[in-house]
Formats: sequence, structure tokens, C-alpha cells
Amino acid sequence: MLVQIAWRNIWRNKTRSFVVIGSIVVGLWASIFILAFAWGLYKNNIDESVNRQLSHIQVHHPGFADQQESKYVIKNSDSILSMLKKDDMVQSASMRTIVKGMITSPTTVSGVTIYGISPKTEIKQIGLNQNLIEGDYFASGKDNEIFIGEKLAKKLKIKLRSKVVVTFTDIHASIVSGAFRVGGIYRSRNLSLDEVNVYVQKQSLDNLLGLQHSQSNELAILLKDESALDSYITYVRQLMPNQKVEDWKDLAPDLELVIESFNLYTYIISGIILLALTFGIVNTMLMSVLERIRELGMLMAIGLNKRKIFLMIMLETLFLTLIGCPVGLLVGWLSVLVLGTYGINIAIFSEGLASYGFSSIIYPALDSQNYWIVAIMCLITALLSAIYPAYRALQLNPAESIRKI
Repeated sequence: MLVQIAWRNIWRNKTRSFVVIGSIVVGLWASIFILAFAWGLYKNNIDESVNRQLSHIQVHHPGFADQQESKYVIKNSDSILSMLKKDDMVQSASMRTIVKGMITSPTTVSGVTIYGISPKTEIKQIGLNQNLIEGDYFASGKDNEIFIGEKLAKKLKIKLRSKVVVTFTDIHASIVSGAFRVGGIYRSRNLSLDEVNVYVQKQSLDNLLGLQHSQSNELAILLKDESALDSYITYVRQLMPNQKVEDWKDLAPDLELVIESFNLYTYIISGIILLALTFGIVNTMLMSVLERIRELGMLMAIGLNKRKIFLMIMLETLFLTLIGCPVGLLVGWLSVLVLGTYGINIAIFSEGLASYGFSSIIYPALDSQNYWIVAIMCLITALLSAIYPAYRALQLNPAESIRKI
């Protein structure tokens, strides 16, 4: 009987009930949208870092990992690379020569990391060809082409076909220099990397360093399915037991921290939004109690005890929440589905976002467990919000309440 009374009570004033339901729907939608937007922002950054910079697995000589000196190489890396490319689990694999040095233009000088790459192999990994805004991707056939970021080009005050000189230390600790012409200028989604990373052909850099072409400082492996990462990295470690094999989580612990911390962010962001929702529910339910003082006094007078009065008001809030939650979840899910397909273009902030490695087009996304977390938090919030109005109802004096006009 108490359940029936509570259910009928919420529809006696439809406007007030729909205000509470609407507040719950808006609160849930806002929580889901903000979380999905935040995760889409970070997921885009993670995917870009893995697919265009780190790859899933990197292999280095233990000495190179510690000291970043080009003399620490992986021997016979070409034969290992051929073996990896034949594996069905591997989408792409490449070997790179890496050295830190200085790049000099006619006007200024800047510190850079020079990557010696195999142009065809890196199309699926670094994707330099897709980021070019000027020039052609190693199309001239010349060995002295260098590709630099737009931000670095502005810093050096150079343009396409300009001549630059790179200086670094070879494997014998001798300082060597090489003259290159700018074959292309690129702009990636991470402007901070554009300022320090330059790319040349591996063969040219190997000749300057004194390395054999079968040697490399880094092997990068991109998998077709990331879920196979744990098993495949074990295989690579067995294949090259004397080398340091790391996955992208080891290489970029900050990205791993984002993933591990996202559930905490879920609680914090949802908590802030639902705290605002709390005031709306408390206010509305308190109005409901104060408008029904005479009714509640009559129920107490005919024998309805305080425990049942308290339970009735809590049931009313529960019913409103159980109506609002599914609607809010549905609206939130549809918003994420649509916006996750077409994306949100925030190009107006592209310059600032690119400085931190974020894309200007965000595709909101959210795991199913986060929907449940938000829904449960909303339910708990609503029930806690009803405690004070229910408590106020218990303070009523039946004799005085029934005479209330």
C-alpha cells in the first residue's frame, strides 16, 4: 500500500515531478558528456602517440636506452625486421637510426633529434607523408633531403629547399656535420615534437655516423590488434633476449597514468555535477513536503508512523530517480554515439591543443562501466538528497498540521 501511495503522490503534481526528473536527466547527461569528451580528448592523444610516434613495442640496445648514444646498436636488425614483417600479428615494423645534434640555418641554431628512417616502411607508422604541408615525401630521390616541422622552420627562418647543416657525434665520438636541403615541412598534432624532431634517410645518417646498414638504434613494431600486446612482447623478448624491449606504456608512463586515473576522474567529475543536482532535488522535495503539511499531519493522526512517512518520501524520490536515470542514460549514450561518429570540431583552439599533442577534432567515447558508475552515483545522490526533506516531515506535529491552511 505504501508503494502505491508514493507512486500516486508523485503524479499529483506533475510539474514538480517533471522538474525533478528533468534535473536528473540533465545531470546524468552532463556527467556522461563531460566524461566522454575528456576520454575522447585523451584517447585521441594516446592513439596518436602510439600509432604515429611510439608504436606498440620498441626495442633498443640496453646502453642506448640509458645514454641515448648512437654507438649502442642492435646488430643484424635487418634480418630480425624481415622476420617480424612476415608475422601476421604485425601491421608494420621498421628500424631507425637516432642521434641528438644541432641544426644550423643561415640565421640561427637549434637542438634536434635526428631520425634516420626508411621512407616506405614508415608510411604506416610515423605517417610523415600525411602531415606534410609543403614538399613531397622523399620524391626527389636525393640522399640529402631533410624533413622538419613547421614550428622549427619558423624558428630557423627557413623554407622549402633551404640548406641546413646538422652536427652531431658519430660512433667514434668524433664531431661530424652533414649538409641537407629541406625536402618538406610537416605539421603534426604535437607541435612540441615538431620543434625537435627532424627526419632524413637512414642510409645517409648511417654513413655519417659510421654505422653498417644492418644496424639500428631502434626497432619499432606496430601491431594489428593491441589486445595481443602482452603476449607478443613476451615473444619479442624471447627473440631478442639481450635487448631492452618495452611497450608504449613503459615508454610513456604519463599516458598509462591517464588510463589508470580515469576512473578517479569519473568519480570527481560526476561528483561535482551531481552535487549541483543535490540542491535541486532537496529544494523540490522540500517544497513537496511543505505543500503537503496538512496531508502528512492527517496521515500521522490516523496512525501512519514516522518510519512509514519517512519511507514514503524516500520511495517518491526513488521512483522519480528510476524514471530519470534510464532517460538520462539513453540521452547521454545517444549523444556520445552521434558525436563519437562525427566528432566535435574545436579548431578555434587548435594551436593551443597542438602544443600539448591534442587534436582539434574530438571524438567522445566512454566505456560501458562508466555509464553504470554515473547511474549508481546519481541514484545514491538522489536518495541522500531526500533525507533532509523526509526528516523535516518527521518534525511535523499532527495536531498543528491538520489545521494548516
